[in-house]
Amino acid sequence: MRIFNSFSSVIDTFEPFQKNMARVFICGPTLYDYTHLGHARIFLTYDLLCRHLHERGYRTDVLVNMTDINQNVFNKAKDESKDYATIAKFYAQEFAKDLNLLNIKSINRLAYVSDYVDYMESHISELLNKKVAYYANGNVYLDTSKINTYGMLSKQSRAQLQLHRLDIGPSKKNQEDIMLWNCSEDFDFSWKSKFGKGIPWWHMQDTTVALENFGTNYDIHGGARELAYPHHEAHLAQYKMFSTDENPVKAWMYVGLVLSNGEKMSKSLGNVVWSRDLIQKYGQNLLRLYLFSTHYRKDVNFDENKIAEKKQLLEKIHLAGTKTSEKTDSEISKLVDDFLAALDDDLNSQKAIEIFENICSQIIAGSNISYRDFERICQVLGITT
Repeated sequence: MRIFNSFSSVIDTFEPFQKNMARVFICGPTLYDYTHLGHARIFLTYDLLCRHLHERGYRTDVLVNMTDINQNVFNKAKDESKDYATIAKFYAQEFAKDLNLLNIKSINRLAYVSDYVDYMESHISELLNKKVAYYANGNVYLDTSKINTYGMLSKQSRAQLQLHRLDIGPSKKNQEDIMLWNCSEDFDFSWKSKFGKGIPWWHMQDTTVALENFGTNYDIHGGARELAYPHHEAHLAQYKMFSTDENPVKAWMYVGLVLSNGEKMSKSLGNVVWSRDLIQKYGQNLLRLYLFSTHYRKDVNFDENKIAEKKQLLEKIHLAGTKTSEKTDSEISKLVDDFLAALDDDLNSQKAIEIFENICSQIIAGSNISYRDFERICQVLGITT
């Protein structure tokens, strides 16, 4: 299995820290709305990855952080005159429903960041004691000048990093320094700490969740490509302060965006399509075939007509599934190997689906495939027959 590692910018052979165990951290939802297609693509991609790893003999431990400490959650609570925890709980339950509709079974742990505030306080204190964090205007910041590799994940020089107006505040040592704890803004929701009454900032939230669940290293960090900076750059900078590994995360694996008329699909732009609506209309099988027909690193410009076009392929899969045999012909066995090899090659689902369609065509024409081999392919793709 080889995966494109955004840190090294090469396709690396996947070798986990623990033999035959892949530990995966996926940046999870902010709990103030439903799951749109862009989010669904992310979780379907890593579900495909895990299903393929299982086929190749790996176990997986998948951790998803549930962001319930966030201004969007607080704003939603104020708009609806509810406690933020009530809002977060509701959308967490809806997220779980969406995962079920998407036939995603690979997630092992959902971690609510609000459960980790005491750990965040402890980790920030440790960074202060190590002299790599400092106070400024009542807030706490990470001193990125202490981190030689800062900027490598997002491929930015120090000069480029200084052009970003990040976590603006007086008395910061460096423009690019990362906020760890925010005491200067009033969100109407806050936590008491030794740093003052405030909010643990979002980069430290993810770092703490990863540290408390996985320790000082894990294998794959996943999410949308747009999170490379500042979020993942900050996460890696913080994480390295607690790890003895030079590269505590083996691979940074990014999924391309889902676009709507050429623009990023996002709640703020009001151009989202909810995954549950698409599943109700087309079913999760068609949604998987549609999204997996584009390589995960490429952007998808949403076109509902192309989902409908996958009905012909799905009908072919169902028909082939009724014609399974006791054994698999040698030429079909070779195609099954090619299907799995395509996914070994940086999860090339586009090529894998083309091979599967070829297999189905040959089965319908009279070639033989065993029920076991046919189900292996469907299981990896998450297609229910």
